[in-house]
Amino acid sequence: MTRDDLVVTEPSHVGRARVIAAAAAARAGLPVDRVHRVSLAATELASNLLKHAGRGIVSVVPGLGRLDVLAADAGPGIGRIEDSMRDGYSTTGTLGGGLGAVRRAAEEFDLYSRRGQGTVVLARWRVTPSPLPGGLRVGSAILTAPGETECGDRWTAEVTDATVTIAVSDGLGHGQLAARASDVAISTVAAHTELRPARILELMQPSLASTRGATVAVAQLTPAEGRMRFCGVGNVSTRFYADPDGPVQRIVSRHGIVGVAARPRPTDSAHPWTGRSWLILHSDGISDRWSSTDWPGLFNHDPATVAGWILGQRGRGRDDACVVVVTGGGPS
Repeated sequence: MTRDDLVVTEPSHVGRARVIAAAAAARAGLPVDRVHRVSLAATELASNLLKHAGRGIVSVVPGLGRLDVLAADAGPGIGRIEDSMRDGYSTTGTLGGGLGAVRRAAEEFDLYSRRGQGTVVLARWRVTPSPLPGGLRVGSAILTAPGETECGDRWTAEVTDATVTIAVSDGLGHGQLAARASDVAISTVAAHTELRPARILELMQPSLASTRGATVAVAQLTPAEGRMRFCGVGNVSTRFYADPDGPVQRIVSRHGIVGVAARPRPTDSAHPWTGRSWLILHSDGISDRWSSTDWPGLFNHDPATVAGWILGQRGRGRDDACVVVVTGGGPS
């Protein structure tokens, strides 16, 4: 498995970003004309990272019936967003067609930027209708550790009837052995979505015994019933917002590593879920020292945009990193 992400720091990385995005689009089953559109968007996004920020992240995320291409940086930000979409507009002396071209190429487009902090851009193409029930929305951003070809962080969103089981796994260390541990963890989740999170983690323990182990968080949402169940083992950070304007609740996982040492059985916690709730999970490749109040208006955007922003702002840059963001569905 090759990585679907890239840290863009030099001109040669623009072509590499194009190749990564085109290959992911072809694997996702997009027709040739849309593969070309994905290639164009990835080229423009990577070029913009170099021109305006000097460096940044391109993260290509397939799944849930779509392909997302995210570009995130911690650069100067965009002062006048609508102007930046206009062909011919530039602050760097270039032709200035970048963001407008990306918006035209994409089927869905989103952007969040703050002056002096950075910018994240989302370009999306649909492969099939969303499998998520009840208006639920999920987005993710991933970055592989430097020098590695496989990311040891994995995530999934498995749909069973009206329930969605979401998991984040962080295999110990990074590289192929970490990726193998996370693959086993995610496969276990996919095979047991009829069970509650704590039971899934219990079954995962012997499955990961032959690997180096992983820290894992599992959330199970039933939007129509207004309910979320959660259970985690290890240091996957979990933040729950009952309302985007309200306080954050830090949901604590049990200490330990799945697959390394047997401990007392984990237990589920239960939380109300509405159409305004937000859930954010991320591995320790993301610094836990952040607050959504530092980024006004972020929760007005697509969950994938939120995930890309957190990765771009708080990614440590020396380890695998994964952010998953969930919102919507349920009673409002």
